[in-house]
Amino acid sequence: MTDGEAGIAGIRDSFGRTHTYLRLSVTEACNYRCQYCGPGVVHRGLSDDHVVLLCSLFRSMGIRTLRITGGEPTVRPGLIPLIVRLSSLGFERLALTTNGTSLVRDARALRKAGIQSVNVSLDAVDADLYASLTGGFPVRPVLEGIGAALSEGLAVKLNAVLLADTYRSQVRQLMDFAGKFGIPLRFIELMPFGDGARCEGVSTATLVAFLGEEYGEEASVCPPQGLGANSVSKGDEPWGSGPAEYRRFGGVDVGLIGALTSCFCSRCQRLRLTNEGWLKTCLYHSDHLNLSELLDRGCSQDEMRGRIADFVLTKRLRHAFQSGPVEWPLSSVGG
Repeated sequence: MTDGEAGIAGIRDSFGRTHTYLRLSVTEACNYRCQYCGPGVVHRGLSDDHVVLLCSLFRSMGIRTLRITGGEPTVRPGLIPLIVRLSSLGFERLALTTNGTSLVRDARALRKAGIQSVNVSLDAVDADLYASLTGGFPVRPVLEGIGAALSEGLAVKLNAVLLADTYRSQVRQLMDFAGKFGIPLRFIELMPFGDGARCEGVSTATLVAFLGEEYGEEASVCPPQGLGANSVSKGDEPWGSGPAEYRRFGGVDVGLIGALTSCFCSRCQRLRLTNEGWLKTCLYHSDHLNLSELLDRGCSQDEMRGRIADFVLTKRLRHAFQSGPVEWPLSSVGG
């Protein structure tokens, strides 16, 4: 490791990409059984103390944004007190990705704990279609939870994965819902992880053609207007620091995440910490650094920082989804 490869500016890899964003999976478990996911059933993972210690190391190395994910993060016991501790570390943005089932109960507590924004996974609004996609679960608690989050002043974005057999209905329902509430809506190409490899997704090109036919494109959007007064980022991009390309269709700010057909690896700034303490630099590749093992061995914080920086230098230039599907479920690497 040389001067400048790790520090307050972020953690650089050998291709010059600077990493300032950490996705922290706090559990592999989920209370849903979505067709394309196949998550774990039982929570297991790092202790709160180890989570906080590792996140403090990443913060000292220049990570500015921390997004808490799963599985479904709200099924982790004691999540709110953990978030309070993570909030004290001084991240510029603290966000949560959730299926929204507990937001009616937790939105206020999440805001008070330090969460600034939530991304809610919502693949349909119609009750029957939603149930068919999620394994039989009702959509109403999620819709009510989105309202609760907005009422608490949390910035909200919707994430949706489209399937080939149902995407037209999914898009129409979601566009109508997002338009009514002024919420940015992001469509994510299905990635071939675990059970998802047996499903057929929809390419971004097909989606854009359908959106254009149905709604007409108005303009590229930067940032999406739908965040409005709820925008809370102190980073470079007020609407988030993710890979979505935002365009406006029918008055809705639509984020397009073409993980397969529009590779954005060259500008990737994300690292992933799994619920078991593995640091990963890519969703696809199996390369990882077992930070939990280093903690168990009693490595000093300086040694840990050095190992992290050296590992990030080995990050590959791009994914290799074109080579075939991935055996492990998406929930195991934080979605």
